Amino acid sequence: MTEQKKKERIAELLKELRELQATPKSDWHAAFEALLRIETHKYENKVHIRTEEEIGVLPPRTDFVILVEEEEVKLDKEIFKQFRRINILEYKNPYDSLNERVLRKVCGYANLYIGVAEHEGDRPAEQVTISVFRAVKNPALFKKMEKDGTLVRDEIPGIYHVKKMTDLPFQIVITGELEGDAYAAYRALTDKAEKADVECIMKNAEKEVDGMVLDYYGVLLNLIVEKNPQFFELVKGEIIMKDALMEMVKDRVDARVQETTVTHIRDIMTNLKLTAEQAMDALCIPTGQREIYNALINKK
Repeated sequence: MTEQKKKERIAELLKELRELQATPKSDWHAAFEALLRIETHKYENKVHIRTEEEIGVLPPRTDFVILVEEEEVKLDKEIFKQFRRINILEYKNPYDSLNERVLRKVCGYANLYIGVAEHEGDRPAEQVTISVFRAVKNPALFKKMEKDGTLVRDEIPGIYHVKKMTDLPFQIVITGELEGDAYAAYRALTDKAEKADVECIMKNAEKEVDGMVLDYYGVLLNLIVEKNPQFFELVKGEIIMKDALMEMVKDRVDARVQETTVTHIRDIMTNLKLTAEQAMDALCIPTGQREIYNALINKK
């Protein structure tokens, strides 16, 4: 195997390692739901969030429906400026697909949700909106849609409006492109979170006095730490992360990192005919952790 092929194989294994460290889809959705509840808590009973809302007699279900009970209530972030009374929201974690089929499916959800209302007018079309949230965009899809005139960039970075696919207001929010401290938590819902964004979330949590909202911050930070274990030391002292909970998270993070890393060390040793030490060099494993990994590699 040539040196170039070895480098390519190592890069593939590093990518697989990151993917194997991904938490289940439900964890992503739980964290995103917690973030939505943090955002809407101040509106009290005027804004409701329904999860896994059935949109017909039988499934399918949509991820979230956000109900704004009173017309004068306006959610204050730009990502919610298109909201009306009934807002269909689909959340895609960084590993979920975002393609034309997904967009058409969400349009179908929204129209079915309107069409199966028990009484005509219960869910008037003029009160329904659609939003899709995802960390990064599909460049090929966006390029094609912009060329076709079916996707228009908003003046706010990260917000795109879908045209011609439905007569309902339809936006795609690419959270990784949102700017400013107000969107730190949205940007941090990835396995590539920035330290500044995590620190911003923690500062907001420190100012929070409502116990329920603090619990939501706990869910959010747990996911961020699981996806970005390098921030464990940063977050572990945060007041909302109880000692027992933090120990549990640390154990889960350590176990997952160890298991997947050992798998990839062995893969590199087998496929590239390298020693354990050379494999750990390729994966940039710190010297202080190598004794542990050597023991795990040799464990039957």
